[in-house]
Amino acid sequence: MVLKAMIRAFLILCACLSLTGCLSMPRELFDDTAQKQAQPVGFTAIRMTSDDNQLTERLEQDLRTQRQARKTSGPLSILALSGGGADGAFGAGVLNGWTQRGDRPEFDVVTGVSTGALIAPFAYLGSAYDDRLRDAYTSGIATKAMSKRGLGALFTPGMFSSRRFAALVEHFVDVPLIEAIAAKTEQGGRLYVATTNLDTQSGVIWDIGAIATQGTDRDRRDGGDAGRTEACALIREILAASASVPGAFAPVMITTQTADGRRIEEMHVDGSVTMPFFVLPESMLSWTVPQDLRSNARIYVLINGNVSPHFAVTRNRSLDVAARSLDTLTRAQARTTLISIRGFAARNGVGVLTASIPDDFSGGGLLAFDKDSMQRVFALGHARGLAGDAFRSDGR
Repeated sequence: MVLKAMIRAFLILCACLSLTGCLSMPRELFDDTAQKQAQPVGFTAIRMTSDDNQLTERLEQDLRTQRQARKTSGPLSILALSGGGADGAFGAGVLNGWTQRGDRPEFDVVTGVSTGALIAPFAYLGSAYDDRLRDAYTSGIATKAMSKRGLGALFTPGMFSSRRFAALVEHFVDVPLIEAIAAKTEQGGRLYVATTNLDTQSGVIWDIGAIATQGTDRDRRDGGDAGRTEACALIREILAASASVPGAFAPVMITTQTADGRRIEEMHVDGSVTMPFFVLPESMLSWTVPQDLRSNARIYVLINGNVSPHFAVTRNRSLDVAARSLDTLTRAQARTTLISIRGFAARNGVGVLTASIPDDFSGGGLLAFDKDSMQRVFALGHARGLAGDAFRSDGR
């Protein structure tokens, strides 16, 4: 079982702490004040957290800006993509099948967490990127990148090679992709990805469109391509961090800088540690959108996994109990988040549709990166997207 493997790896690491303490990477200490001031070098106002006291004002201003930039007055389509590791093949399949069906909307806002963060840029840019999305989850390239590290995993964090994973992200995220993201963002689109900052123990929502736009704007002003290159590098780091499942991959260190020029190395991991999927920061789900900013909108929540409770007799062993508890926590967190999103939507006159892997499907899994398994999960999603029954209002 995938969860058992993760728990086993974690327990082995704990047992080896006395041997590995001298091998840990040192970090310069900093305080919460410095953390709150810090921003990635060369970029401003590109991320938000729930404790931002200007969050409501920022979001309302952005809604007005987005409305002015959109080229259509039609319904606003929002896509929220969940985590799920290798089961991201399901979401990739749904989007491909939906395109083939012919009624897939062009999403105005796309959000992603973990494997959903890797899907998000392609979903944001539309069906023209379906082939690249399919290849990422079915060609076997992910299988090669996710080979286990053997004994090396005992001495540094992560069962899988972060170097190979970073190379996989770099393969699919390039400067032309950044330019395309910037172009859509300038037309009113929004692309957000979440990571978890382990130092602050909070989720961080990154405005990927703003990063891409600021990079391209800098190049227009100064000439050259340094801005786009730096934007591409930062976005790669963020996407890799969002998908870095603790225990499976090492954390991603993101360099930021305070107003006085001090450099800080922030430790970021999988966004689903703090949010399984999102439409807004959690503190904003009780927000009532001002009447003048409301618009006919629909939220599509695409869950790369299954959130329903699943009966199974748990063996009375520490590993089985820990794995079952983690699985239960993950599913419960997803259901709670979905309830909160539905409450926000109902209060603001927004429709919500949910897609997830059916209860009766056997196979796949968070770390099931073998090619055959991922192709099977993709085929399931593709069939559901093509048939038009992937999304349902009750989430089943």
